[in-house]
Amino acid sequence: MDEETQHSLECIQANQIFPRKQLIREDENLQVPFLELHGESTEFVGRAEDAVIALSNYRLHIKFTESLVNVPLQLIESVECRDIFQLHLTCKDCKVIRCQFSTFEQCQEWLKRLNNAIRPPSKIEDLFSFAYHAWCMEVYASEKEQHGDLCRPGEHVTARFKNEVERMGFDMNNAWRISNINEKYKLCGSYPQELIVPAWITDKELESVASFRSWKRIPAVVYRHQSNGAVIARCGQPEVSWWGWRNADDEHLVQSVAKACASDSRSSSGKILNGNCTREFSNGGDLSDVEFDSSLSNASGAESLAIQPQKLLILDARSYAAAVANRAKGGGCECPEYYPNCEVVFMGINIKLGNFQSLSSVYSKPDRKEVWLSALESTKWLQHLSVLLKSALLVVHAVDRDQRPVLVHCSDGWDRTPQIVALSKLLLDPYYRTIEGFQVLVEMEWLDFGHKFADRCGHGENSDDLNERCPVFLQWLDCVHQLQRQFPCSFEFNEAFLVKLVQHTYSCLFGTFLCNNAKERGEKHTQERTCSVWSLLRAANKAFKNLLYSSQSETVRILKPAVPATDTPFLLSWGLLSSGFI
Repeated sequence: MDEETQHSLECIQANQIFPRKQLIREDENLQVPFLELHGESTEFVGRAEDAVIALSNYRLHIKFTESLVNVPLQLIESVECRDIFQLHLTCKDCKVIRCQFSTFEQCQEWLKRLNNAIRPPSKIEDLFSFAYHAWCMEVYASEKEQHGDLCRPGEHVTARFKNEVERMGFDMNNAWRISNINEKYKLCGSYPQELIVPAWITDKELESVASFRSWKRIPAVVYRHQSNGAVIARCGQPEVSWWGWRNADDEHLVQSVAKACASDSRSSSGKILNGNCTREFSNGGDLSDVEFDSSLSNASGAESLAIQPQKLLILDARSYAAAVANRAKGGGCECPEYYPNCEVVFMGINIKLGNFQSLSSVYSKPDRKEVWLSALESTKWLQHLSVLLKSALLVVHAVDRDQRPVLVHCSDGWDRTPQIVALSKLLLDPYYRTIEGFQVLVEMEWLDFGHKFADRCGHGENSDDLNERCPVFLQWLDCVHQLQRQFPCSFEFNEAFLVKLVQHTYSCLFGTFLCNNAKERGEKHTQERTCSVWSLLRAANKAFKNLLYSSQSETVRILKPAVPATDTPFLLSWGLLSSGFI
């Protein structure tokens, strides 16, 4: 873009790109009952029965006599007319809103308005986050640099990959290397551009592995235990199919993860000792031919130190039956016969949207406690959280207690996989329980590795397919809440932090959770054209600080929760959602 073109674009005002809508009042005496955000314009104001109702390009606001409802439009899942005069709104966070009108015609008119307002956008710029940012930049034009800084997430987020590699102490001289094979997303559109792999695995081998893994999502290391060097890696399922395909490079890569762990933990100086000789390897050197003995031995009287790779745990989030069934679609699972020194465990996690819909139904029908709790149990929501926590604990025990590397995947590696991996890292590392560390965790495991927020939340371009919607990220946050309940002094952030994070995952006030992967966000320039949710949920915001947290406490470094943690899901505490947006 030349300087003249850039200057001409800067001259276009926000009100030209995102013009205000004309306000329609059903009663001339009615006023907008809330303070509008920058870029927000109210389109309709009317009277419901014992309430004032208003609809803007961002929210639905209903002011009752003794309470109010304040909900972002993108947080509303569906609207239907019940009992002739009543609108029934179901929200994506399980809230249910009812609004009574005086006439059937008025009820139908507001039903039409709301259904038009909550329809998925035809283009991403229709989402409010773009108008909000553009108007903010114009309003604060004289303080543009300062406002820009406030909209950004902070250096700990933008430099997260480099910082995490250094913090976790990866041996980048001998055991591991950073591959740029995915630069400009040329290998995998849903993966980050920089990947940690064993040092002797070449990019040519990674290309071969990508052809064998679902959506080219190759095994990539995302965490290293700072004491023993054991790692957690993640990937998509192998494409075995009914034909039982194999890939020698994939088998070599999986085994190399365990060998690299052994090299990293035993040889911080970059040297491997074998008998009386010392062999040195540079970055990219071949360690695959080194003999990895089953034990440390000096049987012949000569002092020797051999590297012993631990048995790698492959944790498949699916059930065995589901994994085998995926072979009909070209997928499948690792055969232990072809992956020596590996153990495959199936967790039987099945994400069903029906569980969440059933949960919403339970919340909309308050009943006697005994009946209500029975209905809650029948949704199997809590059972699902329990299995997720158990899966994470299995990873923690393998990495910390047994010093074993773990490879986690499900089918495609962007739903159940981040749930388990992110929970495991949260249990293992106190850094991720700080506000800044939690932001880094979400960015790396959910955003960088391509969780499909646009499809799962329903705010993507023309995302009308209801089968793609599922509260995967919300389930994970509910698990985090369970951990907060059990370890109230171990988290720097409080429940309000999680409540706001849930709200703004769906609200589209911020651009953090737009699109399905980092590649799409880069193509849409969301980082430059929208504000980051971390600018609100920043460490300096005292409203989100846990007063019981002690950063000096080392009594609980690794969390090992009892499962299930509680008989109450996180959703019960979401009454805070009605109290404003910022």
